[in-house]
Amino acid sequence: GRVKRQKYNPEREQKLKASAVHLLRSHQDLNDLLLEVEGPSCKKLCLSELIACEGPEPYTNHSGSFIGSVLRDEASRLGVPVGVLSARVVASSMEQICTAVAEAGPSAALAPEQRKKLSSLLETAQHLLAHGMFSRLIFCQELWKVQNSLLLEAVWHLHVQNIVSLQELVESHSDVQALGVWLFKNLCLLCEQIEESCPDMDIARAMLSGLVQMFVLSGFQKHSDPRRTVESEKMPQVAFDVLQRMLTFALDALAAGAQDGSPSHKAVTVSTAAS
Repeated sequence: GRVKRQKYNPEREQKLKASAVHLLRSHQDLNDLLLEVEGPSCKKLCLSELIACEGPEPYTNHSGSFIGSVLRDEASRLGVPVGVLSARVVASSMEQICTAVAEAGPSAALAPEQRKKLSSLLETAQHLLAHGMFSRLIFCQELWKVQNSLLLEAVWHLHVQNIVSLQELVESHSDVQALGVWLFKNLCLLCEQIEESCPDMDIARAMLSGLVQMFVLSGFQKHSDPRRTVESEKMPQVAFDVLQRMLTFALDALAAGAQDGSPSHKAVTVSTAAS
């Protein structure tokens, strides 16, 4: 039968808040705060389920305020800015989502279940941003600490949903060359998955097309402004590096006479179509 919508209950909210604070304090790595909250009626309650209990929409301002209140209280107790704590919690939760996909094998795309969890997480991040409770810079720095666990699609959603732009992420990275290698590796992996007709093909193709276009525009932009800083030069450097790696890879694969069906040939075919 149809689940009856629960009415707002102040006492229930206080109990949930207390449980969330307890959960945060008992997990020093902060992995679980935004992914699961211990509720009075079940041992572990996923954030998306918690939000669903409060209303018919997948996300409500009430649930965002609840999470923000928990983070604000805990930041006060720890003596750190709430924006810093929020950024670390969201980054840690994002790592956990990506890791769950990677366990099934190398991938540049999210599984449907993880995509849904990431969507809820980013809704929370947008709420925190709108209320001045989220540090973009700290978030970028925390993400790159777990670079090897990140999925390209998760990074892409950060960009398209205006959490942090790809340029912000690039400029916060300490190693331009290592970032170029990571992006190239994941683009090749994405091409292979598209060629193999992965689920949610429209998302994968849109991501590949958007990234290639962005790299082309950034990699060949003019550098006529003398006021440009070294930091702002990182995006063109990374974009040019990725494009150069893609071109070299394509030429090497063609020169070697890559046969149809090989991973090299698939990556070349799809990346050429995207550009």
